[in-house]
Amino acid sequence: MFNVFLQLTTAQQIILTLMTIVTILLGLYAMNWSLLTYLSIKGRNKTLEPPQIKELPEVTIHIPLFNERNVAERIIESCMKIDYPKDKMKIIVIDDSTDETTKIVESFENKFPHLIKMIHRDDRTGFKAGALQTALDMTHSDFVMIFDADFVPRKDILRKLVPYMYLDEKIAFVQTRSSYLNKYQTWVTRSTALAIDGYGIIDLRGRYSANLLAHFSGTGGLFRCSAIRSVGGWSSETLAEDLDLSIQMQLKGWKYIFLPKITCPGEIPATFKLLRKQQARWAKGFAQCFKKHYRSIIKSPLLSIFQKFEALMLLATYFVAPVSVLSLILMPFYFSIFPISFFFHDYWLTILGPIASIFLTIIYISPLLLYGTTIFELSEKHIDYNEIPRIVGIAALGAGTLLATSKATLEGFLNINSQFEATPKYGTIDG
Repeated sequence: MFNVFLQLTTAQQIILTLMTIVTILLGLYAMNWSLLTYLSIKGRNKTLEPPQIKELPEVTIHIPLFNERNVAERIIESCMKIDYPKDKMKIIVIDDSTDETTKIVESFENKFPHLIKMIHRDDRTGFKAGALQTALDMTHSDFVMIFDADFVPRKDILRKLVPYMYLDEKIAFVQTRSSYLNKYQTWVTRSTALAIDGYGIIDLRGRYSANLLAHFSGTGGLFRCSAIRSVGGWSSETLAEDLDLSIQMQLKGWKYIFLPKITCPGEIPATFKLLRKQQARWAKGFAQCFKKHYRSIIKSPLLSIFQKFEALMLLATYFVAPVSVLSLILMPFYFSIFPISFFFHDYWLTILGPIASIFLTIIYISPLLLYGTTIFELSEKHIDYNEIPRIVGIAALGAGTLLATSKATLEGFLNINSQFEATPKYGTIDG
């Protein structure tokens, strides 16, 4: 096999080697998706029974807003309807708005001054992280619940989550599984809904069941305030303040609980343009967190080698985008420098051909395994075959956002600054 490779021209050797390396890198990501799918299936029955608590503790709800006039009233009313003693619940709305959102929040504060407190900031210092830190500084309860503006929490969410905090004093947060309000609005929302389900059912559940570091999803989570303060509070050093905080806490030995059967629905970006902006922001934030934490992860005495590997793979999630772009750049050279006949015979006699083919097979199979498992898991009595084409939709969205996420990933890793761009919300609900 090696003799066949040596018979190639120098240019052919370089291109074939580069394409093989890129294929292996993409294959490693795909293998990890398959591994998480296995871990998720294996740990699907991992459940913890919360203890019975005699007296409910005080809980403060934090809602950061920036120009959310379409959803501000809905999220505040939803939080007010939560079934929890009102003398033990406080809602702090941190408003950075420059539109009529401020008046909406003020009207609620005026009507319910004992329940709702508004903090209006004239500047957006620290963006969402800065807003949440401002609220934390004014919070006196032991626990805080966080909701993004476009979410609608279930009425029993606090009664469901609070008892889990008493399982272990080292539990930093309890995370619900994100779901959606507008799945059927557009083809973008239909496909994104399946991606959200895959993230919750496979990624989060797989990591939780295997005791791996995981990502607080930014909303629908109950936190222990002392855990947040123990790592210095919310940091605005990255655009992924939720990931940044959760990694810091877990590196300090704090634990978390993920509850896949308890969902918290939110609004999905309805257009490709909005989704692309959201994905670019997340990509940059993940890359920033990778650069910020990879040394601490590698050196951590609390993590096993496998936990370190998976933590790095989590933070490097969006690096798959620039690697994919590199493969697309190489592809024209790859197919122009080799005759078609090469791929039917000599390619398989090189040392790199069979290796690349194995990883290429994994690349194609892993997404089908991941999302096929997700569809099956969410099907109570029968498989919804209408969901299967959504896998193609996810691939299309991934391809369409590839350049934006690649650029954002590189900017994040190279410390190129940019502003936090919140995704506009429209208050859309199916039906």
